Amino acid sequence: AVSITKIAKDYGKSAKWLNRYLHNKKVQFKQGNTWLLYQPYAAQGYTKSETIPLDRYDGTTGTVIHTKWTQKGRLFIYDLLKKDNILPLIDIENSIDNN
Repeated sequence: AVSITKIAKDYGKSAKWLNRYLHNKKVQFKQGNTWLLYQPYAAQGYTKSETIPLDRYDGTTGTVIHTKWTQKGRLFIYDLLKKDNILPLIDIENSIDNN
């Protein structure tokens, strides 16, 4: 599973841009500081949650949940973006090289 940042970089975009795009497409919503998938997508195996322990400034400990995308989720994002004519940089470079 990979972070949204890594997927976004494949498109020359930021994680913030891609999260907003997926939110606007009604794929995900934010609860607190965590992005979660809407119900139609939640059971598709697109994401995994990773719990990360952290030390706070006040000396207490806590956790933060990071949502990571599976390969199946990456392909879902690829298909979604492709429908809007947004291609990964490697596809754009390959089409230029082949012309």
